[in-house]
This record gives sequence, structure tokens and C-alpha cells, in this order.
Amino acid sequence: MNLFEEIGEDLFRPLTGINKRKYVDLLTLAWDKCKRMPMYAIEKSTIFDMAEEYFLGLDEQIELDDDEKDELDNTSSDARIIAGGFIRRLKDTGWFVEKEGEYEDESKIAINYKIVPIIKSFQEIVNPSIITYKGKLFKIYSMFEHISEHGSPYEGVLKEASEDFDNLNQALRILAASIEDHISELTSGKKPEEVLEFFEKYEEKIVVGSYHRFKTNDNLFYYRTSLYESLDKCEDTLMDALVADYIDTERVDKDEATSCIRDLIQKIRMDIEEMEAIMRTIDDRHILYRTRAVQKAQFMLLSDGSVKSKINNLLRYYASGIQSKDDIYGDDNTCVYDVFQVYGQNYFDSLSLATPVKKRKSTPIDLMLMGEELDLHLVNEKNRQMMEYIRNALTSENVNLFAKELLNGKTAVSASYALEEYPDDLVKIIGLFTYQKSPEREFDIRLKDDYVECNGIRFKEFVVEGRKA
Repeated sequence: MNLFEEIGEDLFRPLTGINKRKYVDLLTLAWDKCKRMPMYAIEKSTIFDMAEEYFLGLDEQIELDDDEKDELDNTSSDARIIAGGFIRRLKDTGWFVEKEGEYEDESKIAINYKIVPIIKSFQEIVNPSIITYKGKLFKIYSMFEHISEHGSPYEGVLKEASEDFDNLNQALRILAASIEDHISELTSGKKPEEVLEFFEKYEEKIVVGSYHRFKTNDNLFYYRTSLYESLDKCEDTLMDALVADYIDTERVDKDEATSCIRDLIQKIRMDIEEMEAIMRTIDDRHILYRTRAVQKAQFMLLSDGSVKSKINNLLRYYASGIQSKDDIYGDDNTCVYDVFQVYGQNYFDSLSLATPVKKRKSTPIDLMLMGEELDLHLVNEKNRQMMEYIRNALTSENVNLFAKELLNGKTAVSASYALEEYPDDLVKIIGLFTYQKSPEREFDIRLKDDYVECNGIRFKEFVVEGRKA
């Protein structure tokens, strides 16, 4: 099926004219209003008011393309008329749908549900969501650990894990593809010496610290072994339960259900292998582009006409004429003799010309063979710590839960009150302020003029309120 069999062929025409930026702005404003509404719909007057306010804020003469001139008066300067024309064109091309009001209710403008994924993709490009790789992988691992206890092992575990792996691998592919641009942005506008200093700190704090810790902890290789064992169990002792749940969920016969379950298990195995391959690609591209940036900075530093580069060129010239130890003590009749003299320190010998040690290349890490049986108490304690870490992680989901717990039926709660009631949750309270602009938030923040201080940290007082529709 072709895309334009589901949506109008004129859908993208507003986004190709001279006012494409204005149409995108209007779609963004409408999405912010409609995304939490039933049927993605709000009152018609609200949409028009919003568009009128937008054009008033531009405070400029709006030029129209040929398609828009047929519908709008090119000489009109009334923001309401211009807003109506733009909204009408978005409706005619399929972005908006008009809903008739019931009884005495006003008519509504709704975002066409068929193009909601397109608008979400626009939002994702402008404001990409942050994927917590470790958290998503641990979620999959935790689901498989308790699959035998789950009442719906196919729908609640196997299908969910397959979708999570799709999202995880997609995020990793985007990461692999964006490394070159990311490093270019980090080094853009920096002087060569600043680039070298930056990557020295980057190597020390990020690569050796955070990235190395991420690569060598449990979440990649310990989880892989456990996931493979769980998939083996799915093909063996849990197959009947999975098939029964598939039949109940998808309404198919037993033979088709059995075949689909086996295909899904094999697909998850391939997802795990794909994840490992993408991680290797990320490593290779990370090293490649980081090395290129450093080499470029070194080249620029040594060829920029500075005193340091000139001295480097002179030393290179002298070094090119040294063939043996005795050459160092020869007479120098060049023009730079009066500038400085090179004195040999008797460290130049045959050992200095030895073949340099080859750099170690990264190789796949072999599976660790299990030795002694793991202490069940230690395993449970490790799992408990991981679950505690996930519950306390400063994510938008956890911050929303904390805000809900904090309000607990109240209209509003101040930060100072929250510190009194939850003295050990200072980080979560600060997280409320940090996530105040997040589109996924379920609360609003209102700043006050006074300040709050706790454990030596001083910040502006604010009030937490339930998010208004």
C-alpha cells in the first residue's frame, strides 16, 4: 500500500511553499494544545485565537505563494483573516479535521489521527528523546526473569521485549550514525590546542570512566547469557503457555500460533546479535572520528605559522639530516646556527630505532564460563539494588511519580514544604524544577521571589501544581 492512499496527496504542499516555517510553527502550537485531548481535538475558536496571536507576534507583512493567493486576500493585514486562511489550508490539505459540535457545543478542530505519527517524527527530529540503554535492557532482562510467573507470557513479555529491542536497536543505530556530527559539533569553533585539551579530558573522564564502565558492567554480557537461557526456556517448558496466550490474544489456530511464537523467539535472538554488532560499530566509529579530530588539531597546531610550529619545522629539518649518532656533533653552517644549538645527550642509539610496539586492537569478548554456582543471596541483593536504582533514577517517569505522590490530592505544594516532608529527596525535588519544560511532565512549576536553602544548596522557591490541560 502506498502512503498517499492513506493520506491526501496535497498533505505536504503547505510545507514546500514560502511560508513553510509558519505552517510548521502552527502545527507545533496545535500539537502542544491537542496532544493530550480526547480525539486530538480542541474548540475551533481556540485554534483561531492561537493562530491569530502567533501572527500578531510576528508583526510582519505576510507574503503568499500562488496557492495561498487563491484563498486569501494578499493585501489583508488583519491577523485574524490571515490566521483563518492558514488554518483552512491545513484543513484542506489533510492536517486538520473539523468536528461538528454536539448539541450546543462549539465545533472543534482536530489533528488528523492518521498523520499523528508524522507530527511525532517532526518533534523527535527537533527534540530527540533520550534513550537510557541500560534501563531498557534491564527492563527486558527483568521481564524474562519472571516470565514463568506472568499470567500473559506472550503479550506481557515476549511481544513487549521484541518491541523494546526494536526501539533500543533503533536508538543505537541513530547513535552510531550521529557520532561524526556529534564530534564535529564538539570541536567546531575551537582552536587546535583547545581541541587537544578537550579530548585529553574526554579520554580521561568519558572513555576511561563512564563509557568503559558501561561497556564492562553486567548489562551487556551477563544479560546476554541470561536472555539466551530464558529464550531456550521459552522454546522448551514455556512453549505451551506462550502458544495458549498467543491464541487467546491474536485469535488464531494452534499451528499458526506455534509457528509465530518460534519466529518471535528467533527474532529476539537476532535482535541481541544485532545489538552487539551495532555496539561494535559504535566503538569503531567513535575511535575513527575521535582520532581524525585529534590528528587534524595536531596538524593545524604544527602548521599554523606560530612560533611552536616554526620550531617544530626546524627540528624536523635537523632530524632529516641525522643518519647516525656522530651526525649530531657535526658542524652546523646553516642560517639558524646563531638562533639555537642542538646538543646531543647520548641517548640516540640502535635501540631508539627499534620497531614500535603495535597498538592493541579491540577483539570480541568471549563468553565467561560459569565456575562456582552464584550465591542466590548476592544475586537477589544485586537485583534489589538495580531495582532501587531504577526507582530512584532521575527520569521523567520517576519525577512525574514523585510529583503525584507530593501533591496527593492537593492543588499545589511548595518546594520548602516538600523539603520538610521529604528531607532525603532533595535530588527529586530539584528534578521537578529540571523537568519543568519536559513535554512528558504531568505537573507545572510556578516560581516565587524568595529562596530555599538545604544542605548548603540554595535555590529559588517554587510551587508544584497539577498540569493544566
